[in-house]
Amino acid sequence: MKQLFWRDAATPDSNKCQLAYICKTTGNDRHFFRGAHAHSQISEITFILNGKSRYFLRDKFFNVKANEVMFCSQGLIHEEGYLLPSICIGLYGDPFSMIGEGFLLQLDQSVFTALAELAKDAYHLLEMQQGEIVENLVLNVIVPKIYALIHQSGNHFKLIEHTVCPQKINLVKQYIDHHFQESVNINHLSSKNNSSRSYVEHRFKDHFRRSPINYLTSRRIGEAQTVLICRPNYPITHIAFDVGFNSLPQFDHAFVKVSGISPSAYRSKYS
Repeated sequence: MKQLFWRDAATPDSNKCQLAYICKTTGNDRHFFRGAHAHSQISEITFILNGKSRYFLRDKFFNVKANEVMFCSQGLIHEEGYLLPSICIGLYGDPFSMIGEGFLLQLDQSVFTALAELAKDAYHLLEMQQGEIVENLVLNVIVPKIYALIHQSGNHFKLIEHTVCPQKINLVKQYIDHHFQESVNINHLSSKNNSSRSYVEHRFKDHFRRSPINYLTSRRIGEAQTVLICRPNYPITHIAFDVGFNSLPQFDHAFVKVSGISPSAYRSKYS
């Protein structure tokens, strides 16, 4: 995965969409796991170029495959897991806010290929530091084309909606999502919701296919991965404590277990 940045968080205009970055993932990246994370200011348009997998968006898993366009709005938690070859465009702002927080758009191969080629062109132009041209291409060509394809008959459009989940379990997930940087005690969360730990773990696995602790780890590692890429000079020790780990060895162990690679190697390879 290689991520090319154009604007950082200090420069965007809050009144309009602007280009933040474009990320290219190849088949060589499929061995490394991308944990659950969200971008408070950035929405993402992802073009799935090859393969198939299951991505986690907000609170459920979705099958994704080649020739699909995936959109995640600002603040939408998502987990790509083992990465598929793709082009991801990050935007400050939310160009599809009138449609929904997230969606999948499946296209015929020829239609998708033409659209994906524009995304690849944008990536290569950004490699040459042609950010203004890329921003114009994305906002005035690619985004309007996606709008048109959403409303064109024959294309399969799937809006990401909330899953139906017991309120007690949803509250546990919400707590983890908002407090993953802190010490999270599952026993305390369970009793706070008038439930046993075994009940919470069992029902949590039913809906989110992992234990609360494993989800917490994925959230922490996913956010750490983002910081490793976006802030290449920020000390890894600081990142470890920022996302909720008590020591650097604990962070290193969890990071390798989830990502398949050490934090320093991840930063070196992907940033």
